[in-house]
Amino acid sequence: MTAQRILNFYLSPAKQKLVGTGTGIFGKIGHAVHNAGWQLRLRDEAEPVAGAGYHLVYNTAVTTPDTLVLRRCYMDPFYRIEATNDRWNWEVAGLPFAPESGAEWFRKHWQNRIFKGHSISDAGFIFMPLQGRLLDRRHFQAMSPIEMIHTTLAADPTREILATLHPKEVYTAEERAALDQIGERFRLCAQPSMSLLARCAYVVTQNSSMALTGFFARKPAVLFAKIDFHHIAASVPRDGVAAAFADVANDRPFARYLLWFFKRQAISADAEDSLAQIAARLRQHRWPV
Repeated sequence: MTAQRILNFYLSPAKQKLVGTGTGIFGKIGHAVHNAGWQLRLRDEAEPVAGAGYHLVYNTAVTTPDTLVLRRCYMDPFYRIEATNDRWNWEVAGLPFAPESGAEWFRKHWQNRIFKGHSISDAGFIFMPLQGRLLDRRHFQAMSPIEMIHTTLAADPTREILATLHPKEVYTAEERAALDQIGERFRLCAQPSMSLLARCAYVVTQNSSMALTGFFARKPAVLFAKIDFHHIAASVPRDGVAAAFADVANDRPFARYLLWFFKRQAISADAEDSLAQIAARLRQHRWPV
């Protein structure tokens, strides 16, 4: 049975107010479905996903048919509408990278914004933004974060690793003890992550967005987990440890990749054709928009 042309949009009260302004990604989605003759129903993000029509949730798991998820593509104004909230399973992760010329303007524009106040250099160390569950290997990871640290020290036997802990994670005593036992070439650092990213030789991480941010400063990355922006990174899940670390020193088409990843594969909420971008993306998911 074909679902009714109703969009149930699950948002917090604050984001529901943004829909009413008609601007930004939330307002633009409201405009796009209204233009297609749909009815828009704003529902609280805590409500169960159920009822007539189609459903759009924000940055939460997709649990029912006729449901998609809206999630920011790492930075405003870029967003994606996907069938899963797991970034490593997003459509772009499986697409071949198709570079194009004339992309340096995009990289420079965003480098100037993101790294404002920071001098880009190479101080010779590895920057390692750690995430959560340091002792566990999750299904999308090649190994646990603790194993990643030891593997990196063995693969690059001269560089120092400067690591940061994720500010939103709570680490156990066992995790802290495991970090304390690693050795002299590894140390946790209290410096701001952007300062470390600006000065590192390259990034090693599971799949932290800091690796993607580093591309704007031409910082290579070795990834130990699956993610949507793996295409020009050295990837342990894809290539193995030896190949990944051998590959990290090679040149990367940073500018062309960033233009492709953000401008060609994501929805730009402030673009003149943003409504058309939203409608096209919904049609790609076979919604009758």
